[in-house]
Amino acid sequence: MLVNLEIVTDVQNIIRRDFTLADKQDVNPTNPNCIIDGEFVSLTLDYKITRALVGTLGFAVWADKGRVDVQAIGKLTVLFAGSYEADTRVFTSAGLVLGGPLSISASVDGPPTGTTRSGLIASPGGIVIGYVTRMPANNGGKLRFLRTFG
Repeated sequence: MLVNLEIVTDVQNIIRRDFTLADKQDVNPTNPNCIIDGEFVSLTLDYKITRALVGTLGFAVWADKGRVDVQAIGKLTVLFAGSYEADTRVFTSAGLVLGGPLSISASVDGPPTGTTRSGLIASPGGIVIGYVTRMPANNGGKLRFLRTFG
């Protein structure tokens, strides 16, 4: 199985939370664009989880695609609070620089290519959730980032 988010730092100090999904179809593995690990989600006004939108505060998904427990109870585990460093495959490489700020975009391509994800981009301004600590070219195609917001 392809891992899209891999925590580099110790996970003991990260607060993980389970939130109810706004739409259970978002975690149905037969949905060609279901939410995957490493994608970013946001809270709705009803305090439920949905795909993160541009310029919103988001939380990395910490649950593998197709987990039966997630589908059954309709709750998704996210990395809610605390700083951490991680490698992700859910990002857009345009404009990335080492040490540069990162924000969330709702239009990241893949993985796999051709699917639309909510992932990390070079920050155009607004909410900065972290910083680039290792470039994809030097990290097996994965972006390493330090999440600092929260």
